[in-house]
Amino acid sequence: MKKNSGLLLFRQTALVFILLYLSAGAVTEAREFRLLASSGLFNFRQTEFREVYGGLNLFGLAAEFYAGNHFGLATGIVLAKGQGEALTIEGDPASFPVSFSRWSFPFLLKYRVLAGRLQLAAGAGVAYSVYEESWLDVDLSSRGKRLHFRGEINADFRLTGRLFLRAGANWELIPTGFRSLLSGGENVNLAGFSFLGGLGFKL
Repeated sequence: MKKNSGLLLFRQTALVFILLYLSAGAVTEAREFRLLASSGLFNFRQTEFREVYGGLNLFGLAAEFYAGNHFGLATGIVLAKGQGEALTIEGDPASFPVSFSRWSFPFLLKYRVLAGRLQLAAGAGVAYSVYEESWLDVDLSSRGKRLHFRGEINADFRLTGRLFLRAGANWELIPTGFRSLLSGGENVNLAGFSFLGGLGFKL
């Protein structure tokens, strides 16, 4: 039942952004489509997770649709993944290998400024994330999914008529509602910053 509710919310959010884009496109003739592949690091805001995992490796694919020179929509898929060592705080000292992964599907409204070969853009919206933390040597794991806030800023530098380089940063707030042994049984917020770079293609 929870799975169906999450998928329904995801589809409703996607539909809202599609309608917004179609409405914007109806009042302007100019349209632009961009594809981007990127990689980088995600850093947890919560200290306990940052000490165990360090920075998570990030890999992403994104598509951006611009109606006119300024406003557009962005969507895509992002994988954040990493492993670490968790130390016990009671009894005899011991360490356990742990892993964390998160798939995210963002939907953002973006605004950009063009200046020659340079494009500066900022965006805000939501992302639907599916995450899992696993203790590899014991039968223990936590899973969940959440619709949450996501914001980003980025700069693109045009190499040719269609190819461009991107550098950017993202901020996410992800209150999960579940508890982790890594945080001493406290509620976990998977919030943090991402720093990415990538190569894009303009159609």
